[in-house]
Amino acid sequence: MLKPLIAILGLLLAGMGMAANPVAGDFLYRNTGPGSSGMPYRIFVPPGYTAAQTYPLIVFLHGAGEAGSNNTAQLNNNANGAMKLISEANQAIQPTLMAAPQCPTNSSCWAIAGSLTQLNAMLDQITAEFHIDADRVHVTGLSMGGNGTWELVKNRPDRFASAVPMSGYGGGSATAMAAIPFWYFHAFDDGTVGVAGSRNQVNALRAANARVIYTEYATGNHGIWQNAYATPMLFRWMMAQRRGQPDLTTPPIVRIEQPTGEALWTTDLEQAVLSGIVDNSGASISSVDWLRRNGPSGTASGTTIWSTPSIALPMGISDFQITATGSSYYAPFGGATTINANLRASRVASIPDPGDTVIAINAAGTEYQAIDGTTFVADTAFESGSTQVSSHTVANTDDPILYNSWRWGNFAYRIPVTNGRYEVYLYFAETYNSAIGQRRFNVSVQGMPRLQEFDIAAEAGIDTALTKRYDIDVGNNEILIQFSNGSVGSARVDAVRIVLSADTIFASGFESSTIVRRD
Repeated sequence: MLKPLIAILGLLLAGMGMAANPVAGDFLYRNTGPGSSGMPYRIFVPPGYTAAQTYPLIVFLHGAGEAGSNNTAQLNNNANGAMKLISEANQAIQPTLMAAPQCPTNSSCWAIAGSLTQLNAMLDQITAEFHIDADRVHVTGLSMGGNGTWELVKNRPDRFASAVPMSGYGGGSATAMAAIPFWYFHAFDDGTVGVAGSRNQVNALRAANARVIYTEYATGNHGIWQNAYATPMLFRWMMAQRRGQPDLTTPPIVRIEQPTGEALWTTDLEQAVLSGIVDNSGASISSVDWLRRNGPSGTASGTTIWSTPSIALPMGISDFQITATGSSYYAPFGGATTINANLRASRVASIPDPGDTVIAINAAGTEYQAIDGTTFVADTAFESGSTQVSSHTVANTDDPILYNSWRWGNFAYRIPVTNGRYEVYLYFAETYNSAIGQRRFNVSVQGMPRLQEFDIAAEAGIDTALTKRYDIDVGNNEILIQFSNGSVGSARVDAVRIVLSADTIFASGFESSTIVRRD
């Protein structure tokens, strides 16, 4: 009689909702359109969900083999391992929703504009139905979905707290995604999607000063996902990230602590020694390497506590990258994980006082000493664009050489500064076109439009120097100046100068003026 009672008790307890690992049947059916007119998706809502609190959301993008319209295939094989992210153990750490949309085709479907529109519609719909923490929306995907992870974040970098692509591919500029923490997984012997797809993205992100974790298995071929999603630190790492505020304490992490723990360091020193720590939650670290981008590189001394030798600092901006190499966290596949941190150092002749030039840049040109003593460093801190030179006589300036090299096209300057108030000077001359109306373009500073359909020749004339000034407050340790093509021709700038403001109060918080000559 005892055994039947135990069996009955077990059934009763199961019926009362005892915790268990989620299965496909626990996901609700949804669609972005009325009936089945939009993109189908499934969503897991954790047991005990209540609108009295907010929850993180994980978006999972399937591979090519699960494409269709049945709204079931994307969860095959426990979503090819992705459902391990919402395991019973992980739900105990942090109750989390998971959305699993289904793409209708299997040919780079997630990169198609219509699919990206539907994914954003899905996110809007889920946010309207459930109490989602908008600062804790994460995206992951495998194979075609690894590409989709990249494409979705590239499409809307403002929406996501972290991204975890697996066995993926894709391309394009990484600059807009540099603030988002990525953790990549791929296998060296992947015969379906070559490992170069992930390596290229990781390299592009790191070149944009992004923090990236990259786990590359030595073996495992294409289907590494069941083991990758079971990586012990992965879920905690994802949950620690917040949109716009990447976590700097949750492992795996490498931190630069000297000469500063900030992302920017302004100095008048000729040398720098960097040091810090690596927290890999007890997993092994084999080496810590350093490089000064476009300069020297080497291996630091130490691992969990590390330091570099003394490194020469040229004038202007230097980007440092520290990369720790350690375990892949899955011994049968071998391989390694690399983790990086970055420091942007700005060496100046002297620490500026109010009214001093912080940096002056000769766009597309070499270092140049202006007549007034200002040193314009060789072109630096730019993103994209092309360069051109000329040899015209330029009026209204004692420094015509500044106006005979320029950067053009769609581009930006991202200049590191300490927080405070600054004057931004932009130098222009029309030395390429011969008439008004042949070049119109746009300029924004700190995301605020400053010039619209700007025509240099219409305002200053041909071969005539013109300077624009903008007074700004900086609270994010950088000045972002963006140039974009307008209705005709290409955007252009000849030089950029940043001055630490001597003002304490702006009349309107953001002022501008035009200066025909500043000598």
